[in-house]
Amino acid sequence: MVALCIGVAVPGVADDLATAKSRQKKLQAQLDDATKELAQIESERSFAEQRLLAANSRLGFVRDDLARARRTLSSHMASLYKAGGTRPLSGILGSSAEVVVSRVEFETILQEGQVEAVADAKIAYDSYEAAIRDVKAAMTDMRKLEARSKATVAKLTSTFEKAKQSADKLAGFNATHLVNGRFESCPVSKPYSFVDSWGAPRSGGRAHKGTDIMNPLGNKVHAIVDGVISRFSNSSLGGISLYLRGDDGNEYYYAHLMRYASTVGQRVKAGELIAINGQTGNARFTAPHVHFEVHPGGGTPVNPYPYVKAACG
Repeated sequence: MVALCIGVAVPGVADDLATAKSRQKKLQAQLDDATKELAQIESERSFAEQRLLAANSRLGFVRDDLARARRTLSSHMASLYKAGGTRPLSGILGSSAEVVVSRVEFETILQEGQVEAVADAKIAYDSYEAAIRDVKAAMTDMRKLEARSKATVAKLTSTFEKAKQSADKLAGFNATHLVNGRFESCPVSKPYSFVDSWGAPRSGGRAHKGTDIMNPLGNKVHAIVDGVISRFSNSSLGGISLYLRGDDGNEYYYAHLMRYASTVGQRVKAGELIAINGQTGNARFTAPHVHFEVHPGGGTPVNPYPYVKAACG
């Protein structure tokens, strides 16, 4: 009691605070690594998707080529089939060295001038087999990426929970600080993690137009600056979303929310609670996060990473 009255630090309290901060720092490093990994997986998934589409397209073409080659060869060999002196067509087309026609049968084919038809069919068959291998390889790559993504999301979710418990012990408010003469707040409460993924490839041939701020499901989402909640929206990509028209003239877009904690037309201060983080829209395929965009003057979006970095540190 005397120590508290005269302002002397209590060793136990100081140690707990230092331990919590140290643990939070280590967890933050783990979160940043997992976020970078997830961003890399998303880019790789886009390229793998393109490879699979290309492989399937090629498979369609070579399947047609093989069908035409087989029809041509079959018409030439109709008489041999009726005579029963030739192995099934699949034997001639087989790529295995163990599957061959007899010398007499081959000489018969030569005599009838069918060498070119056999060669065309063999080439078409080999192309078909190669196309199937390409499709299988592309599908294997996709499955590996899915497994990596699930493992990384699980790690991110677990680490977020630990970091949230650590942050709760510190029990601080969502801080605001001056940036270019205005008070700003990080769009989400701790713990969070983000990387610069502006322009990164996304499914469907899209390019990423925001910064994904990874944070726990149910985490608090805040106004980055003073302004007005201008509108709400809901779509298959962004899910539950809102727009904040800042007093600085910019429009800020928050996507993948769980629910709103504000109303359209409401005036808010930097750091004020406006929503709860969720996993709506296409975020259901990845970890919970806020997709955050900046539209200067309400126009075309620009890379929001510098804004998030300045506000969140």
